[in-house]
Amino acid sequence: MSTKFRSFVFLLVLVGSTSNLFSRDIGGYAANAESRFVTNVWNFIKVFQNTQYVGGVPWKYTQYYYPGPYMFSSSNNSYVDYVDLAYVSGHGNQNYFQTQQSPSVGIYFPTQMPTNNGWGDWDQEFIIFQSCSVVPSALEQSNWWSNWGRCLKGTHQIIGYRTVSYSDNGISNNFANKLKNNHCVWYAWFDAVNEERSWWYGDDYPGYASALWYSTTQYDRLSSSEYPDPYGFTNLWNWYQY
Repeated sequence: MSTKFRSFVFLLVLVGSTSNLFSRDIGGYAANAESRFVTNVWNFIKVFQNTQYVGGVPWKYTQYYYPGPYMFSSSNNSYVDYVDLAYVSGHGNQNYFQTQQSPSVGIYFPTQMPTNNGWGDWDQEFIIFQSCSVVPSALEQSNWWSNWGRCLKGTHQIIGYRTVSYSDNGISNNFANKLKNNHCVWYAWFDAVNEERSWWYGDDYPGYASALWYSTTQYDRLSSSEYPDPYGFTNLWNWYQY
């Protein structure tokens, strides 16, 4: 099955950022819920259990947690923004991630992120949500860009699904190996999702990917420089599968 893409461009004002020049770390964050979320995260980070050199750049996972909302918000500099790439899995909804299933605890990014401490002002370049609907596209939200305003303080790409998704499959391992082979980050995710499609389960399995990135970070790979971080009047794009 072929994958179709549509793109939109907007201007977004972002603040300046600083980044940890020397660290190329990966963090894994599996919701305290179903075991499949642990499997999703582990199948990604295990590829980087030992240091992997991608275009000469060393990458290794250094964090692996059941997350609380604070790891994304008030204390993100010590967790999802402490690492260069954060891989997250759990239940989700539009701009929302559930960190714990029972009792239900989560974070709604448009309102529960601090205004002065987003992602990328410390170290994060990429965050991937292997979760339902966390990254809505222009098909779901006409104002898709504004809901990430508190998060985007230097992050290069936010990646996930715009629809209901299915996990506990080969996507996270496939995606990790594509990154290890120096594929473009957001496109590697789209490929991994699309390669999991099966006529047996239906064309909407395992879901439809969505990603936000800037014109300056569109072709980022794990071998790319951490700089320049996107901020100021920068083109923010949303590409999605449909």
